[in-house]
Amino acid sequence: MNKDKLERLLQQYFNNTITDTDCIELLDYLRNNDSDEIAKTIDERLLMLEEGPEFNRFQAKKVLERIKSDSRFIRETEEPEDSKSASKWYSNWIRVAVILVFFSAVSFYFLFNRYNKVTDQNDLTKVKSSQILPGSAKASLTLANGKVILLDSVADGMLTKSGRTVVNKAHNEGLVYNAQADNNRTIAHTDTIYNTLSTPRGGEYKVKLPDGTNVWLNSSSSLSYPVEFAGNERHVKLTGEAYFEVAKNRNKPFYVHVTNTYVKVLGTHFNIAAYNDDAELTTTLLEGSVQISKNNKQCLLKPGQQAVIKNNTDLINVSEASINQVMAWKNGYFVFNDDNINAIMKKLSRWYDVDVEYQGSFENQRFGGTFYRSKGITELLNNLEKIGKVHFKITGRRIIVMQ
Repeated sequence: MNKDKLERLLQQYFNNTITDTDCIELLDYLRNNDSDEIAKTIDERLLMLEEGPEFNRFQAKKVLERIKSDSRFIRETEEPEDSKSASKWYSNWIRVAVILVFFSAVSFYFLFNRYNKVTDQNDLTKVKSSQILPGSAKASLTLANGKVILLDSVADGMLTKSGRTVVNKAHNEGLVYNAQADNNRTIAHTDTIYNTLSTPRGGEYKVKLPDGTNVWLNSSSSLSYPVEFAGNERHVKLTGEAYFEVAKNRNKPFYVHVTNTYVKVLGTHFNIAAYNDDAELTTTLLEGSVQISKNNKQCLLKPGQQAVIKNNTDLINVSEASINQVMAWKNGYFVFNDDNINAIMKKLSRWYDVDVEYQGSFENQRFGGTFYRSKGITELLNNLEKIGKVHFKITGRRIIVMQ
């Protein structure tokens, strides 16, 4: 089998579009050929994945443990006759399986679930994933006069004009504020007019502010900002989560206010997670520098660092950040790294617009993995069931988490 065919069959396998004949051919090929050559072929493919999800050591270990303990893995092919060849065969299969897990990335842990599926009445209640759709680009814009515009229900083009600023909805660009030059007018603080962009559960949106700053809002978030930045400072107010790419202006610092905490920047890229139902505020710096202040405490972040502030303290804890995990939501993924089920379900509830109910305790269970946010929630929950001792039941828009 040549490289192109191998890649094609692997893609079809993980997309669940492979025919029975091709599937048998693929499994026989992987079982009977040198795993080093297979690894080389797949590694070359992996090098072309520029921004796809990656595994860390914890996740890789979990993959291996899961494959070794899955009885379906053993039953998938015929067992060799003698113990020596069986050991070699099993070892090679484990290695190939782990390689395939890396290759599939978001489809990991379930290499051999196409055949010999086991029916379990306690498994996740089967529903069509179309019943609970993933989030999409939707938000509402509240103008200074109280008027609310539902952005996902209006056509592209000019939405409104405030002073010298024109507000447009642009295809694939979200909301765009364009400040027109007016040499005969001086902007004063008393002229400041604020708009508020809000995303619901199951929504996300991008806005380009009048100074050229780009902001991406995650679900259940809101950003208040002036239609023109007056004076010598730029101020916005955030609730929820957002990623900022601040336009550089050394003479006009940019401030993000979150309750009694603020982040000061000149021009930089950073992410802030500050949901009201979270126990902490997290600021992660990707580029430039930011100063974080809460009451009488301050700290300066360097690229790759993260500051965490508990809600009930002024203490600012700084550590190295997992940029891939922090930026997963903006790049279209869920990345779980030794997370508990409560933290995971909180993210899912915001993105899929569902309510969550718990029956039992799950304190000792941890989950790792990477999933596309564009996938249906049923597939994701099925994956979590395979990983740990947890089951889910879907009733309407409510998910019940059970032991």
